[in-house]
Amino acid sequence: MHDLHDLHDLHDLHAAAARRDAGIAHVRRITWRAGAAGVICSAVIAIAFGHHAEAGTARHSAPGSIAVPSQPPAPVPGAGQVTSGGS
Repeated sequence: MHDLHDLHDLHDLHAAAARRDAGIAHVRRITWRAGAAGVICSAVIAIAFGHHAEAGTARHSAPGSIAVPSQPPAPVPGAGQVTSGGS
């Protein structure tokens, strides 16, 4: 009778290990899918912003679009900071 109990425990151990392995495989699949979705979304965003960056460098912009300057504005001489309401 003692041997039958040991076989039952061994079966439970194998079943638990199989469930663990199945769970790990499931998590691995979900992780790969999430990573692939992230790469695809990053590519779509890069393409979208790349398209807008090219449109901003055009000399003639379409009505209603924002023209992006090629250089930041130059600093002006004078006071560097103005305090509103200061005396």
